[in-house]
Amino acid sequence: MNTPILGILLVLFTAALVFGSAAVVLIALLRGRRPPLLRLALALGTWAAVYAIALVTTSLASAPRVLDVGGTKRFCGFYIDCHTHIAVAAIERLDRIGATDAGGVFYAVTLRVGSDAKKARLRLVGPDLSISDASARRFPRSPTGEAALAQARGPQRPLTDPLDPGDSYVTTVVFDVPRDARDARLHVTDGWWADRLIEFFLVGDEDSFLHEETSFRLTP
Repeated sequence: MNTPILGILLVLFTAALVFGSAAVVLIALLRGRRPPLLRLALALGTWAAVYAIALVTTSLASAPRVLDVGGTKRFCGFYIDCHTHIAVAAIERLDRIGATDAGGVFYAVTLRVGSDAKKARLRLVGPDLSISDASARRFPRSPTGEAALAQARGPQRPLTDPLDPGDSYVTTVVFDVPRDARDARLHVTDGWWADRLIEFFLVGDEDSFLHEETSFRLTP
């Protein structure tokens, strides 16, 4: 996804409006005056309605995005920085890894995880990955397949490894997907509950209310 600049500005304006309103109330009380609660409530209510309309309208106007190999998906964290990103670097479809046979087909997906932050040391937080098919079935990562890969090729870096400013690394994850699966796509989400809550209300963010999702194409 592209960094939702408009959404970030709207969140910042909302925060400024809330803190400004709180400051007006506090100053009025400290001066022994009655705070203009009705006017503040009207202003906040009006802005909430405008924000909700912008959120829903933008989400309904969105379309699903499917990225090919090399396409980049960004994640916006708690500080709305949107600096971490992930891309599919390579895809292998394997009947077996080492001595371990797949139940269906192993999808060994090599990912490039990176950060374009200037100073901060960042990392993915609680990344959740799954593969879907044309029948809307979902398949999680395969611990058996990843253990076989580690034995055959060496341990892979965890997706939660820290990233220095401008740093990136590659790692491979494995899924066991039925042979009859069609139009396989990789889905990646990131963030702890606070990140996800912010993104839910962030206008233009892929994880916002009713917004269409970005996925990675894994089949030709």
